[in-house]
Formats: sequence, structure tokens, C-alpha cells
Amino acid sequence: FPEPSLVLDLKAEYIGVTSVNLTWTVNDTASASYTYRIQVAHETFVNDMESNVTKIVVTELIPGTFYNFTVFAIAADGQTEGEGASISLYTKPSPVLHLMAEYVGVTSVNLIWTVNDTASASYTYRIEVRNGPSISNETSSITGAEITSLIPGTLYSFTVFAVAADGETEGEGALISLYTKPSLVLDLKAEYIGVTSVNLTWTVNDTASASYTYRVEVTSGSFVYNLTSAVMMAEITGLIPGTLYSFKVFALAADNQTEGEGASMSLYTKPSPVLHLMAEYVGVTSVNLIWTVNDTASASYTYRIEVRNGPSISNETSSITGAEITSLIPGTLYSFTVFAVAADGETEGEGALISLYT
Repeated sequence: FPEPSLVLDLKAEYIGVTSVNLTWTVNDTASASYTYRIQVAHETFVNDMESNVTKIVVTELIPGTFYNFTVFAIAADGQTEGEGASISLYTKPSPVLHLMAEYVGVTSVNLIWTVNDTASASYTYRIEVRNGPSISNETSSITGAEITSLIPGTLYSFTVFAVAADGETEGEGALISLYTKPSLVLDLKAEYIGVTSVNLTWTVNDTASASYTYRVEVTSGSFVYNLTSAVMMAEITGLIPGTLYSFKVFALAADNQTEGEGASMSLYTKPSPVLHLMAEYVGVTSVNLIWTVNDTASASYTYRIEVRNGPSISNETSSITGAEITSLIPGTLYSFTVFAVAADGETEGEGALISLYT
């Protein structure tokens, strides 16, 4: 039998993780009687397969591994072989497993994953980073990557592909989607401090801030509660007069879960106005004043007494709900205004006024 011609157009029609589909042609007039020997060579073994047609599915291959396939046409005697045609390729790596974000920051994300293939020591990894229509790619030589230069408070999709040692053959990608953290809230301040309410305002400079909501954590001693706001301000009501509160404001991304770092401030609500201010005694050069305050926090209060005589103003202080004001001018009109002062020594309630002549 004459030797068959060389096999032509040998190609891989499909490359999978554990299989490859090969096709080829032969132009001989006798090709209808040919069979084919397919030699499958790996660095540690060589196997032979046979086919009666110009194609074959080679199975049970190792993921992400280099193979050489050589196809020989065999004449009708089953012995006379033509010259072989060869093709070399890598099978695809297995899909990436257990992709997760080990850390989510404001402008960066740390991803980790696993791959169980025996060939995985030779793999590199392509990380496709997608933000809306914007797509970029990062690479890693290990089963982890830090993705930087991200936009705060923004939805990203990360798809990780294992790449075989040829730097081209990729496995199926694993996908994870998440929001980066919003930036820290800025310029947190109390625009108004009242007896039982506080108005807070703040800013956030992120480009994504239009989609943010805000969580306001209100703490007083062991008491903690939360409220939310869709704008960069909040009125906190139902507070206790003259009491220390801590307020912490967090920006939340559009998923209502991913929070930025909180900005904090502490302040005292104003004490309630002084009640029942009266002069218990009026003398020639002195006056004894008494008053009451009903606040639960009043045990921590001090009191400022503003003493006014025409344009002259002086101040006295008291740690109790009473005060003796001395060194006054006989027969003179005085106005006394008493303010309750919270434990910070600064936050004052509304004053109560009494006017009288010594």
C-alpha cells in the first residue's frame, strides 16, 4: 500500500478543561479507506487513540496542562502510515473556586480564591474589573490580588480567570460583585443644640454620594440607638436635657450595607430653663436667690447668675439651686438671670430673669 499523504488542517475545534475536540482533512483519493492514529503526548506519558473519521474527542485530560497531539493517516492495510501532523496546546484551567473579598476599603479591595488543579503552580490569574461600562484588567501570580485606585462607594464586579502557563489559555471565570466603602463623613457639626433635640449636618465629597444614605448612631452611657437619613443632615429628637451624647455618622453605599468609617462628635444637650426663680431675701447690699430645675441630669449642673445694674454686668456661679449675691449698691435696681450649666461647664440652658431693688 502506498503511504497516505500528510494530514492537513489539524486544529482544535474545542478546548475544554479535561477534553479537546480535534479535526483534520486528507486530500488522497483513497482517503475513504483510511483510519487514523492519534498520539497524545504529555511530559510523563504517551497514549495512542484511533478514529475512523477525520475528527476525535480526546477526554480524561488534566486541566491546565500542555499536550502534543499528532495525527497519522493509516492505509487500508492497517499498517502503512503517512507522515504525522502535530498540534500543541494547553487544556483550560479549572474554574476558580471560593472567590471572596478578604478586605473591602474605600479605594481598594483584597480578593482571594483557590484552584485545585495539579498544574496550578504554573498558573497566573487575570482579574477583570468592571464598573458600569468601564473595564480594566489586573494580573496576579498568586491566588490573591489587591485591586487599587477604585472609586469610593461604587459597585464593582470582579471576575477572576486562571490562565495556563502559555499566558493565553483561560479557564472559566468566577465572579463577585460588591460596593467599595464610602469615604469618611466630613465636617460633622451640630447646627443646633436644644434641650431635647440636636440638628446635625455633614458633608461627603464622593462622586457616588448622591446614592448614599446615612446611619446616625446615638449613644448615651449604655443606651444606643440608630436612625437613618437620606440627606446630609438629621434632627435627633427625644433626648434628655443636660445629658452627654455621642453621635457617629456613617455613609452607606447604595446596597444599604457597605458602610464607610464613622465620624464622631460628643456634646451635651442644653439644660431645661430654670424654674421658680425668686428672691428668698432682699437686703441692703445682698440678695438671696433660689430656684428649681426638674431635669434628671440636674445633679451634675452648676449655675451661672448674671448680675446686671444698668450697663454693668458681672457673673456669679453656684453649685446648688440657690445663691447669695453680695456687694450690691443699696436702693438700686438689679436684674438677675440664672442659667443652668451642663457638666461640661459650657452648655447653658435658657435663663430665668428676676428684677428687684435692693
